[in-house]
Amino acid sequence: MKQKIPLVTIIMPVHNAGKFLVPAIESILAQTYARFELIIVDDGSTDQSWKTIRAYKKRYPKTIRVYRTEKQLNSAGNGATDVGLSHAKGEYIARMDGDDVALPKRIEKQVQFLQDNPLVILVGTQADIINKNGKRIGTKTVPTTNSAIYESYGVVHPIIHPSVMIRRSALPNRDKIYLHKWGINDDYYSFFKLLTYGQFANLPEVLLRYRIHGTNASLTNVKEKFYNTAKIRLEAMKYFNYQMSIRSLLVMATQVVLVTLLPSRFIEYIYPIVRGMDRTPQKRLRAYMAKLKKLAISHPVVRKYTVVGKL
Repeated sequence: MKQKIPLVTIIMPVHNAGKFLVPAIESILAQTYARFELIIVDDGSTDQSWKTIRAYKKRYPKTIRVYRTEKQLNSAGNGATDVGLSHAKGEYIARMDGDDVALPKRIEKQVQFLQDNPLVILVGTQADIINKNGKRIGTKTVPTTNSAIYESYGVVHPIIHPSVMIRRSALPNRDKIYLHKWGINDDYYSFFKLLTYGQFANLPEVLLRYRIHGTNASLTNVKEKFYNTAKIRLEAMKYFNYQMSIRSLLVMATQVVLVTLLPSRFIEYIYPIVRGMDRTPQKRLRAYMAKLKKLAISHPVVRKYTVVGKL
C-alpha cells in the first residue's frame, strides 16, 4: 500500500527581516518536497517586510497564506507562530525564521523521518552558521538521539529552534505550541513540556543555514537569558518531572558560578565559540583579551578571578 503523502505547514514569523526575507522565502519555495503550504505572519514589522510578503502572496496564491499582527507579539516570534498555527491545515508543522535559509531537502527528509518514526513528536536538524552576507562562519551541532537530547536539556538547549518539524497530532493543543511564559527562552520551556508527550530527534545532516547578523535576539543579553534557562530547568524538574542527572546538575552549578563571576561582555564573546557558532575563536578571544586587560585595572571581579596574559 502506497504511503500517504502528508500536508506540511511551514510557519514563518517575520519581524523586520526585510534584508534577508527573499532568500528565506525562496529557500522554502525551492524545497524538493512539494505538498506544503507556507504561512507567513508579519509580526508588527516596520520595515519593508510586509511589502515583500504581499508580493510573494500575489505570485504564489495557492501556496502562500499571509497574516499580520498590529504590533510585535514577542521577540522570539513564538506568538506569531501560534497565530499561524491556528490557521494551519498541515499534519506536520515546520518552523522557519525569516532570516535563515533552508536547504532543498530539509522538509523531505524531516517528513520521511517522522513517517518512519511514529513515536517521535519533534525533529530538528544540524545547521551551518552564516553571517549577514551569507558566508559560512561556523556550525551548530546538536545531539541526534532522544536519550542524548533528553540528557542535554539539563545543560543546554539541544534543539535548533528554526529547524524543527512537529507532529501536530501529538500536541496537547493542536493550535498552540508555546506556553508564552519566558519570552525569548519560551521555546526552551515549551519544548521541555513537549518532552513528556513524545520523543525528540535531530537529523545528522545540516539542513538549515542559521544567520547571525548582529541583531539576533538570542545572542544579546546572554547572562540574563542564562539565568532564565536555569530557572526553566528547575521548573521542568518540578512541574514536568524532568529527571536531571548528577552530571547535568554539576555542569549547571558550574555554569551558574562562571556566568555570575564573568563580565557580560566576555560571556557574549565566548558564547558563540562555546556553541560552535564561530570558526575563529582565537581571533575573537584575542580581541576580547585586549579589552579585558584594560578592564582588569578597575574591575574588581576581573582583577580577582581572571589571569590576563599573552595568548
